[in-house]
Amino acid sequence: MKTLKRIFGYTMALAVGFGVASCADENDWDVDGSHDRLFGVANDGLNVTEGDTWAEVEFSGFRGTEYYIIEVSTDSLTDDIGMGESAGSIVFGEDRSITTSPDTIRGLLGETKYYLRMKAMSTQQTESRWVYFDNGDGGTSFETLAEQIFNTPAAADQGDTYMRMTWTPGAEVTRLTVATPDGAIVQDIDLTQLPDAVANGEYMVEGLTQLTTYVFTIYNGDTRRGELILTTMASMPDAEYKYTLSSAVTVFSQDLMDEIEAQALAQPGVDPANYSVTIGIPAGVTLDFHGTDVDTGDPTAVKIPDGMSVTFFGLAGGEAPVLNMTKSVDIGGTHAYIRFNNVQFIDTGCQYLINQSGAATISELTFESCTVSDFERCFVRLQNAGNAKSINNLNVNNCVVTNVAQGYSMFLWKDNEGVVSNLNVTNSTFDTFTRSFAEITGNDTGTAVTVNDCTFYGGPDSGRYIVDVNNTTGATVNLTRCIFANSECKGVRGATPVITEVYFTSDFSLTGNSFDPTATLDGSADVFADPANHDFTLEVRGVQAGDPRWY
Repeated sequence: MKTLKRIFGYTMALAVGFGVASCADENDWDVDGSHDRLFGVANDGLNVTEGDTWAEVEFSGFRGTEYYIIEVSTDSLTDDIGMGESAGSIVFGEDRSITTSPDTIRGLLGETKYYLRMKAMSTQQTESRWVYFDNGDGGTSFETLAEQIFNTPAAADQGDTYMRMTWTPGAEVTRLTVATPDGAIVQDIDLTQLPDAVANGEYMVEGLTQLTTYVFTIYNGDTRRGELILTTMASMPDAEYKYTLSSAVTVFSQDLMDEIEAQALAQPGVDPANYSVTIGIPAGVTLDFHGTDVDTGDPTAVKIPDGMSVTFFGLAGGEAPVLNMTKSVDIGGTHAYIRFNNVQFIDTGCQYLINQSGAATISELTFESCTVSDFERCFVRLQNAGNAKSINNLNVNNCVVTNVAQGYSMFLWKDNEGVVSNLNVTNSTFDTFTRSFAEITGNDTGTAVTVNDCTFYGGPDSGRYIVDVNNTTGATVNLTRCIFANSECKGVRGATPVITEVYFTSDFSLTGNSFDPTATLDGSADVFADPANHDFTLEVRGVQAGDPRWY
């Protein structure tokens, strides 16, 4: 907040000085002797710090003053205007409550220009003259900040075609608008016709479009009282067969996977060699993700059926569902795509999210809007050169990956154990890892590694690489709009990276295979809001890089 100051002119300063000097010793209270009038507050000490519906007024008073009157108005104030007679006038302190500095005045309107004047009061002497606020820039007003009475919607309030908006119950509001980011109004809701909504401070906005950004604004008359920019959730993707799990299901087993396969193949016209399924997982549920060995009872990997293209989709309406991964997902066979969208992965024993050793041919493997936590080893690993494995596009977008790759590299395929044509990592955060981010070494077929708009914190460790494509034919590396923070490691080995708008924090350094950043920022603790607690909100101006969720 900007502190605005009244600057007192030199002439008045001299007058005050002479007035003080002329006071008799036995009459040392601060009055104007010729008029027996209180001095006004010290002009150069009248400061205003603006809030949204309040302002803090700081002033330097004089002895002999019992209390103070503060008046603000949305119209200009002069000596010719009586107290309380100006348009939009609010008078504070008539109850003699303002006796010390600073004082906070409340009940103002947000984003509103106010004029302010102040006088000293006493029951024993004549009140002072009005002293008028001067903002120091030649103006005589201050402006309150934008008010925010909206609450941030909880996960349960955010849907694909709806958004439940809540605000301070009973607040004076008359209108709620929904607009596109360019200002086009798509809904204009008259709250004066909805007294229950106003009293309860909530309204369900419906008829929205999935994955669309809207600006929600609430008004009292023409005064904006709150604004939020929100994006609707994704709708359940189309497929030849769509299956929604019951919220009572607690284990996603091989038997359940086989049941879904059978139901999908029973649909008319489905090609068993190439068909699509979307599995909707209710918001807020927790599933143990594993099969069971019929002989031993031990957990086994859930295998995605050959020929099935599948999306595991966390439904809107609450927190993303949690998948406790006791075993890795088996992606063997042929698949046009395998997608995980809006789910939370937690390692409960598997160590690798994907650890593929069997033969597999996959056009697209995508992780979208997921969190991946505490996997001791890899996010994705391809192993065993004896079985051919190929992924055309491995995509990671809008994900947060925390405490993964402590034992093996985050993404790992080496020595011709698998082929990934394109590794595309975008709009994501990688927080706390020790091994290399990508280890793609000793392969006859190269990978195009593209990492855009990502935040890296606390990894890789010393001696490890951001990207290692040593002895891999035809590999390329592109890093764009990324931030690397709080680590000492090596850069890119085996290829010359293309670097565009890449930033290091001052506590990040490369000890080998180096490349130059676009700029070096301050230390992580100053660049991010609270990195030790996984809050990477950018605190620096002029930088729009890293995972966009943080700026």
